[in-house]
Amino acid sequence: MNISHKAQVIFGLCAIALAACASSGSAVRVDKAEDKAVDCERFAWLSQTNEPASFADQRVRSATLAELQNKGYALSPENPDCRIAYLLSTHEIPKAKPRVGVGAGGGSGGVGGGIGVSLPIGRRDQQAGTFTIDIVDVSTNSQVWSGSLDVGFASAEPTEDELKDAVRKVLAEFPDRQK
Repeated sequence: MNISHKAQVIFGLCAIALAACASSGSAVRVDKAEDKAVDCERFAWLSQTNEPASFADQRVRSATLAELQNKGYALSPENPDCRIAYLLSTHEIPKAKPRVGVGAGGGSGGVGGGIGVSLPIGRRDQQAGTFTIDIVDVSTNSQVWSGSLDVGFASAEPTEDELKDAVRKVLAEFPDRQK
């Protein structure tokens, strides 16, 4: 079977378009203090408000402390070396709408035209944002480590699994405790 040159070009452009649409995932961004190494053995939570903890807040705290304990760190609310804080900022993603495009062109004595239709298909996250975990050295009251990740959630209230996944990805970049 012999495929014409135009068909090959169209096939190639379609393949490039599909590859461009593929999700590559989001990488964790890490920032560290240049003049201070992370020297923490015992952790506690850095309370930033006297308000009751939301479900999301409770889930992040639980997942973060469990992940740090798996890395060899200890929980010590009374005498911590470092405190943990997090920030989750989200915004709603507008729903995609169907689109129609029309084009015309010509060359070498011929004229052609086309119509394209874009139909959004499949499930998409409805919320997007940034999830950040900060580590603060108690002795100097200064930030010594920060990890952040672009996140997507199915609804305005993230589920326990979505938050655990975000915490796990960010803290995967935090060093394990030397034993």
